[in-house]
This record gives sequence, C-alpha cells and structure tokens, in this order.
Amino acid sequence: MKKFLLFILAIALSPAVFAQSASDFEKFRQQQSAQFNSYRDKQQQEFDAFRKRVNAEYAEFMRRKWEPFNEQEAIEPQKEQSIAPVHYEPNTADQEVEPVELKSNSIIIIPEPQPTPAPIAPVKAKPAAYKRVTIAYFGTLITIGFPNDDDLTIAALDEDAIADAWTKLSDARYDITVQTALEARQKNKLCDWAYMSVLQQATEKKYGKTNEATLMQAFLMTQSGYRIRLGMTDTKLYMLVASQYDIFNLRYYQLDNTKYYVVNGDKGLRMYITEARFGKEQSLSLQMTQLPQLNTEPTPKRTLTSKRGLTSTVSLNQNLIDFFNTYPQACFNGDQTTRWAAYANTPLEESVKQSLYPPLQRTIQNMSERDAVDMLLNWVQTAFDYGYDDEIWGGDRAFFAQETLFYPYSDCEDRSILFSRLVRDLMGLDVVLIYYPNHLATAVAFNDPVKGDWLTYKNRTYTVCDPTYINAGVGRTMPGMNNQQAQVIALK
Repeated sequence: MKKFLLFILAIALSPAVFAQSASDFEKFRQQQSAQFNSYRDKQQQEFDAFRKRVNAEYAEFMRRKWEPFNEQEAIEPQKEQSIAPVHYEPNTADQEVEPVELKSNSIIIIPEPQPTPAPIAPVKAKPAAYKRVTIAYFGTLITIGFPNDDDLTIAALDEDAIADAWTKLSDARYDITVQTALEARQKNKLCDWAYMSVLQQATEKKYGKTNEATLMQAFLMTQSGYRIRLGMTDTKLYMLVASQYDIFNLRYYQLDNTKYYVVNGDKGLRMYITEARFGKEQSLSLQMTQLPQLNTEPTPKRTLTSKRGLTSTVSLNQNLIDFFNTYPQACFNGDQTTRWAAYANTPLEESVKQSLYPPLQRTIQNMSERDAVDMLLNWVQTAFDYGYDDEIWGGDRAFFAQETLFYPYSDCEDRSILFSRLVRDLMGLDVVLIYYPNHLATAVAFNDPVKGDWLTYKNRTYTVCDPTYINAGVGRTMPGMNNQQAQVIALK
C-alpha cells in the first residue's frame, strides 16, 4: 500500500518536475545562445577593426609618390599551322606494325588550381536600408548593394585625393557593398574572371565609366582577396590586375616580376602606379574548377552520331556559350603549350552531362576498357565535322569541351579536349594531351595492357588515342607526327 501511494505521488508531481526541467533547459539554451552571440559579435568587431586598420595603412601607402611605368607589348598566341585530318584505311600490313614509344623529354605541368581568394576578413554589414544595383550577366540578374548616402567622389587625380576616397570607402557604411559582392560571388559560383567582370559592370552602372567606378571596383577586388594595383595618367584612373597566367592580346605592366593587366585600358600608356598592397592578396586564376551558375537559355537540341552508330542528343546553355566566348586565352609561365590544359580541365555543365552521358554510358558499360575508349574515340572522330580556325575564327581559337558540342566545326585541339573530358568522366581513366608541332592528340592510361603506340609518364603507360585520325583505333599515331618531338601536357 505504501509503495502504491508513493507511485501515485510521483505521477502527481511529474508534470511539475517536467515543467521545471523544460524551464531549466530553456534558460540554459538562452544562456548558451547569448554567449555564442556575444562571442560572434566580438569576433566580428575584431574582423572589422582589422579591415579598418589594413585599409588605413593601404590609404597611407597610396599617399606616397606613384612611380612611372611603361606599358609592355601584349603576348600573342603562336600561330599554329593547320593540319588536315587523316582518314585511317585498315589493311593487312598495318596489323604487323610494331608499336612505337614516344620518348618525350618535355613534360608540361600547370599549377594546381587556386581556391577562390579569401576576403581580407569576414564582412557583416549592420542592418540598414541600401540601394540595390542590378545587372544582367549573361542572362542572370546579379545585385550589388550600395549605401543610400553614398557620396563617393575623387576630388582630384592625385595621390592624396585617391587616398582620401579610399579612406571613405573603408567606412562601415560600405560594408554592405563588400558583403553583397561576396555573396554574389558565392551564390553564382563566379570564377575570378567572371567576378571581376560582374564588379566592373555593377560599378559602371552605379557611377558610369568614371574614375569613381574604377576605384570602387579596385576596392571590392582587394577586399575580396585579389592582387591589384592602381595606376593613373593625367586624366584617368586604372585598375591593374595580376594574373597567374599570361593573358594573350592584353598589354601589361611589369611590377616586382609580376605582370599586371589593364583589362579595359587604352594602348601605349605611360602610367604612374602605386605600390600599395595587402598582405595575402592572390593573383587572378584562369582555371575553372566549376562553371559559373548562369540562368539556362537552352539551345536547339543537337544529335551526334558516329559511324559506328553511337548516338547522343544534347542541348546546351546559350548563356554559358556566350560567357565562354568572352573568356581570355592564356598560358602559364610563357609556355604556350600550357594553354590547352586549362580548357581540358574545365568540367561540363551538370545539365549537359545529364543529357549527353546516359546514352554513351549505356553503350560502353559492358565493354572492355579498350573497346569502350575505342567507341568514344570513334564518336569524337566521326560525329563532328572538321573545320580550320583560320577560316572560321580568323585565328587560333581553342574550345572548352562544351563549345565543341555546340559549334558545327572543330579541330584537333577541340576534339582532344572533349575526348579527354569524356574518358575521365565516363571511365575514370587518366588522360594526358600530346602536343606535336601543329597538332594535338591524347594518350590514355589503361588499367590493363593495351597494344599500340605509347609513352611513359609517372611510371605509368599511356596509350595514344588521336581524335583527329579518323577511324583509327586506340594506339595509332597519325601519319606525319614526329614522336621524338612530342610534348606531354599533364591534366588534372
């Protein structure tokens, strides 16, 4: 009886106990939340103080006399002699030819892709009304915020006036501009080139094509982590951007063994340039590990069928094709053979993979590695019409893989770039590019031995696959190619 009464008492008291526990938990949660918010606010205050300090130091450095520099001539792409594709005609004697080893003494390696630069410090603008400036970037609306009381002006084109304007930009009210710019970079997955272009368009829409627009663009680039310099003539302010790659057809200024490009500058300028800089600034990268996220404007469907009957249909994003058309050609460290690697390492858009890859995958899924690669090779060889860059574009013009799927004509470099992408994506095999004088091909690292012309790279055997040697299978080098002059271009 006593135990029963205790049980009844416990039941009667349990709601009160539960309520007390819930109340204690809520108090604990609020306490923890308050402590976290306090810590976060303190951290942000430290970040804000750091940004203010380094910007103040930057402005003071700008007050020093800017030094004169002469413009350097632009690097132009080497003109490649057009080589016609060769059609392979099998015969009995062909089967008896011994494979040839490509003994290349030249291995072309480009640097690892850089991560997106980190901003000087995290930025969190205080809540306030602001003016939105929206641009249409290849079919995608992108908005940057500017303070309602924005009064950016450059009183004169001299060191002190520019430093004074920079100090004004460092005020907390412009945090919203930095924050919304960084948010746009992340949301739209903007590569370095796209981000710089977006900032240029947004600042020019806000201020017109003025010195104030240039200064704001330079400010946003530095706050976002990029290495830039400011230069001026008697009448105009310029932003110069450092690039990890040598950009073709753009004049530049050489500062501290680094090339700085004036993307939209006039030619033949003698410019006065400040040496003001930030500690962890990063040069522009022209390697794209991901594509900009642009609104889709589908192109008409294109059906591509090889002579062996392998068929796939694809629709592309016209906005991305248009973006590619503005992307600069460049090489690394003055070596023009490196220019193709950046194209080959750029991924296809996910929507393109979803339409293009399933029919290809279904066809090759039960084949041996050699037969599957051979099928993909023949598809690239015969499903596309060959065309010469000089006749179509008026000069050498490499395609990203997605462009080859769009344009009606392609040449050896375009086909090699696309083929290397297909083999890596669909089969997970490593591929390198092979550059002969005036010709580009590929070689594939099979898991099992495959007969054919080959090369050795990193103690692995790569078998030649030439997308321009029409109807030739795995292991055959196109006639006229000098294997002793071949250069190997490593891919990621």
